[in-house]
Amino acid sequence: MKDFITYQTFSSLQEASNLIDLLNANQILFEIDDTTMRFDISAKEINPLETGVVIKINATDVEKANGLCNATTDLVSDHYLYSFSDNDIMEIIANPEEWTNEEIELAKKISKQRNLQLTAEIVKSFRKEKITAQVNEKDKQEKIISGASSWFLWIAILSMINITLIAFGQNISFLLGLGVNYAILGAFNGAGIALETNLMLYGYIATYLFSALYIWIWSKSKKKSQKVYLAGLIIYGIDTLVFVLSKEWFSVAFHLFALWMLYAGYSTLLKYRKQTNKIVTNE
Repeated sequence: MKDFITYQTFSSLQEASNLIDLLNANQILFEIDDTTMRFDISAKEINPLETGVVIKINATDVEKANGLCNATTDLVSDHYLYSFSDNDIMEIIANPEEWTNEEIELAKKISKQRNLQLTAEIVKSFRKEKITAQVNEKDKQEKIISGASSWFLWIAILSMINITLIAFGQNISFLLGLGVNYAILGAFNGAGIALETNLMLYGYIATYLFSALYIWIWSKSKKKSQKVYLAGLIIYGIDTLVFVLSKEWFSVAFHLFALWMLYAGYSTLLKYRKQTNKIVTNE
């Protein structure tokens, strides 16, 4: 063991694992000196720069080990991380959450090769930029969700206006309104004829209540309720079939456009909730 010399130094045992596996696979004897396990009991503080893992090998094996390391480097030299700028490499190390362990370790290796100094100030700067980007993205998503969910409110309002126009005998309607309301009124009208009584007042009440359901859906969707938003989207999709069956193609076209806008908001809501849950988990 007296012929063993320091070969490479790493900040942690995990970082040294690749070299250890390489030496083991090629039957090169080595010694691990983990300085993190040693400290001066009289010291008032520990300097983290003085800690690390030292890999020692026999002096006669240095040339062989260098050849193996160079061969291994050649295998990964075409990795896409080598095309990254210095700032990109340091950002991977500063914000490792979105990268694989292999990418993180290779980024650390590249930083050593380029002699990059990742100071505390640089780390804070990168993390501040990431937080700012996340906040900006979150604000953008909130605006999209709020704008998309407002379609539910317009559906409710225009549906109520359509029913009011029918009640006053006006042959005008807004294409965005609910088609199921016409089916409800038809059902009450048919039942009234069969029972020889006027049930249209109850029909109007039923349609207003159904239209008001979308006001509730709008209020919940604004608060990012995924289940309520999806329910409103599905109900409106089914409502489109009423116009398909009656072959009112202009209404079908307006419904499909509204469904597209609502779906865009829902997909953004899914991304928003996923990112929010990820941030909470990381914290």
